[in-house]
Amino acid sequence: MVYCLILIVFLFPASAIGVHADEFPPAAFSISILRPNGDCTTLWPMLLEHTLPQIGIGIDFHSSTNWDAIALRTWEYPLIDFDYIPTYDQGGYDILCRGYAWDLDWDPTGVFDTSSLIPTGKNYYQYVNPLYDILLTNYLTELDQIERVNYAKQMQAILYEDLPSIAVLYERALYGFKEGLEGIDGTLLNVAADRYEYWDDPSDHVIKIGIPWNLDEHNSFIKDTGYNDYFQYAYLDNIWMQGIFGTLYQREQKTQFWKPQIASNMTISEDYKNYTIEIDPNAKFSDGSPVLAEDVEFSYELHMTPAVGSSYYSYLMPWLASNDSVSATSSDSVTFNLTDTHAFVHNLLSFGIIDKSVVQPAISTYGYGIFNEVPLTGNVSDILIKSCGPFKLDEFNQTASSVKLIPNPYYGDLVNCNSSLLEEFHVMHISGKDTAVANLIAGNIDIVDAYYYPRVEDLTPAGVEGILVKVPKHLEISINMRHPVFGTGELTPLGTPEGAKYVRKAISHAVPRAVICEEIKDGLATLATNPCPDAASVYDDNLEPHAFDIELARDYMNFAGIPFSYPTSATTTDTPTTTIGSNLLISITLLVLIGLTATQSFKRKITSSD
Repeated sequence: MVYCLILIVFLFPASAIGVHADEFPPAAFSISILRPNGDCTTLWPMLLEHTLPQIGIGIDFHSSTNWDAIALRTWEYPLIDFDYIPTYDQGGYDILCRGYAWDLDWDPTGVFDTSSLIPTGKNYYQYVNPLYDILLTNYLTELDQIERVNYAKQMQAILYEDLPSIAVLYERALYGFKEGLEGIDGTLLNVAADRYEYWDDPSDHVIKIGIPWNLDEHNSFIKDTGYNDYFQYAYLDNIWMQGIFGTLYQREQKTQFWKPQIASNMTISEDYKNYTIEIDPNAKFSDGSPVLAEDVEFSYELHMTPAVGSSYYSYLMPWLASNDSVSATSSDSVTFNLTDTHAFVHNLLSFGIIDKSVVQPAISTYGYGIFNEVPLTGNVSDILIKSCGPFKLDEFNQTASSVKLIPNPYYGDLVNCNSSLLEEFHVMHISGKDTAVANLIAGNIDIVDAYYYPRVEDLTPAGVEGILVKVPKHLEISINMRHPVFGTGELTPLGTPEGAKYVRKAISHAVPRAVICEEIKDGLATLATNPCPDAASVYDDNLEPHAFDIELARDYMNFAGIPFSYPTSATTTDTPTTTIGSNLLISITLLVLIGLTATQSFKRKITSSD
């Protein structure tokens, strides 16, 4: 359906669309739409040019530009003529259509909180709500994951009601799976954080995943290439290292909550800055040697050593002042002394553990250059990729760009973990989507990665299925909360913030979310409710997306005190094509039908991993 929209855009530009002025009410006020340049999935704001006028909001200008130009109108507004971000025609913005990428731990710090208003922060919405600020503080200081969810849901309810951000959709990723695979958490897979020990193919206990990059391609811009936990630059690195490197904490299946992996207990100081972790006495490396607290200490010290060049050095620096910040207090107890409270401390406790007894002597002999050696070769062979996770490295073929993992026989001894179900797990580079899909159909691989960007029609043959998984991304309409109509409400007839909120709700109900998800995003999205992505562990699934309803939107405009006299020829339907001339409507309908015919057979098979 993306192709259909491209044809619409080029054959029927906005200025040439046969919109009849007498089908619109008179514009009560006009706005400008700001959006970033990008691929065809960013075309959805064009629909607003045909829905907002139906509720009395005119469109003065639609600007598609680069991020630098957008920044100067929003979070980097220079505060020269105004001490706040003004409207678009005054150098700021009215609404901004954009996307956000989040971590599975939703952290809205600096987005909506009062302390992050420009120029000190990036709250370009200029949203102020003291209750939200209090809840955010509680959310960021609460370590009990259930209580944190409660705070997060209250924050989402406020954002859902106040609408500084009108959430449009949550993204989905499409994978190709061999039918019959079990235990795969698609959301964790998409962020390369899956628990491979739960995966299985009951037919042969072997799973092979095709990846569109080779083992060196992702590091082409880096002078020294690394192949271990200290050099994880991209999704490709994580997707195989995740199965090898055991950590203190890992995300659990389905909930995405953090749970112990090799840890057994955590003690927290009253100021939330010191964490003492007890290590499971059954934790062992893949050669059977025990995991000691000194191994944890040493593993973190290497990340904090500049000569190693760890890709996580810059992340750890703000939290761990020096190598002395992590210390083994006994053989099975390690303490982390943080510089400040960490809202998502489990992220800090999820770094892979290596064996000090073999790595330290190797560094003394060969230097830190060992971290750039290809696994199973060179001076240190496998010691840098020997860990306590569910698998161990069996083959690393740099030429073929393939990795083979086999189970760590000691992993099942852990109190909080299970033995791996798979006998083999392979990550394989296959060049090109068509070749990867052909290999899936032929049975040579079991998973076609979402980053091939397969299309729905690619995954219709018998024996394969398309799997949609949640992605921690959303698209939204950012609202300038200092706009005099829908921000402060001072220029609404009500003259109040409540009047502005009614207009924001009207805008939200004028967004054809279903059309955007199904046609523009080709079904790879679902309707959104608020800026917290539904992939996050704290998402509130009790909130309902605002329906596309022009009549209801007009009612909200009336609630704001903005009455309209609608022409008798005006019509309202459930699609955004109501204002398009009949000849063009026929053309668009034909294009839509062509697209639907191409995807219809697949959409009967598509399933969700969640």
